[in-house]
Amino acid sequence: MNDQYNVIKEDIQNFASALNAGDIKRVLSFYSDEGIFMPEGFRTLKKNEIGKSGSKFLAEKKFNIEYENLNITINENYAFVEAIAKTSENHLKNLSKIQKTSRDFFVLHREDDYWKILRYIFNNV
Repeated sequence: MNDQYNVIKEDIQNFASALNAGDIKRVLSFYSDEGIFMPEGFRTLKKNEIGKSGSKFLAEKKFNIEYENLNITINENYAFVEAIAKTSENHLKNLSKIQKTSRDFFVLHREDDYWKILRYIFNNV
């Protein structure tokens, strides 16, 4: 079972790398086909809607995220991941750096030996 914890930790870190690179195609590869993203302050997005409104958003803002303190619970084909995320991005108008901390929660589903994001929600603290 410890191997699965390590796989999930690595997947979450690779998901962060895809976000940091602004690579929407790669970001979407971490999601289940039924995946849903529920960002604070915005409407809920299904997988096929993520990145549609502005796929260059992450790159333009030089978005950066780092997940810390991962708490992982595995229950057969589902995993629940709580994390603290430290983010930074550039404000597009005045180029000042905006830093935030959020509590992030993932529900992962095992699909063909891969863990895929079924739900991802966060709220800023």
